[in-house]
Amino acid sequence: MRDKGFTLLELLVTLTIVLVLAGVTVPAVWGAYKTTSLAVSAGNIRQLAAGASAYLGDHNYTFWPYRATGEIQGVRGTVWWFGFESFQSMAKPEGERTVDMECGPLGPYLPLNMAPDPSFRFAGKPFKPKYRRGYIGVGYNVLLAGNKGWLPSSGPPLRYWNLENPGKTVVFATSAQINSFQKPASISNPMIEEFYGFDDDPKQLPSVHFRHHGHAMVAYANGSAGLVPMDEMKMDRRAPEAQVGRLPSELLR
Repeated sequence: MRDKGFTLLELLVTLTIVLVLAGVTVPAVWGAYKTTSLAVSAGNIRQLAAGASAYLGDHNYTFWPYRATGEIQGVRGTVWWFGFESFQSMAKPEGERTVDMECGPLGPYLPLNMAPDPSFRFAGKPFKPKYRRGYIGVGYNVLLAGNKGWLPSSGPPLRYWNLENPGKTVVFATSAQINSFQKPASISNPMIEEFYGFDDDPKQLPSVHFRHHGHAMVAYANGSAGLVPMDEMKMDRRAPEAQVGRLPSELLR
């Protein structure tokens, strides 16, 4: 009787079968993961749209600031539109920072299970995270937050009733930015990173992410949602494969 075990031929045959199966299943699993990421983007946009509508109803139909300095339970920090970040967190390297989404303006109007968007992994460039647990992958139209909404003291936010066409005014959009100026990113190694807002100012870097087959997911001021295709003339040319650009100005005001 021969010893129990695989012969060299049997090992080669087994290895071949495993490789064939891997070649079939890995692309399928990866495709399913990409589909799941699209669903996460859509879910986040819908939840933000619903939360924004509820917030407006409770606040005299006035939009919220993009950011402000504030204090939560004795801790000072920045109140972003999407949550509270302590000054201690902001002093940490990017990728190690934390944010409490429950303490932002929309916190009471959003579910606790909003998921970080995994779509950045498919953006065609290395991903440079800002937060330890990831971010929801959506930006806010800062033009609704005041005259120069990026700044904490930029003037009062706009009111819903002052919008000419709420059904065509984008409040939220899938968002990201190309970073070529902050390590480990560089001009020769641009990376894609999370970002929180967008406008139509040519002096600002483009920050709308058309990551779903060349489209950005958006939520409008009237609570509806949809897809907007990229205008290649507004694309960030530092990393065209990442599909970061701008929305048309007529959708922002």
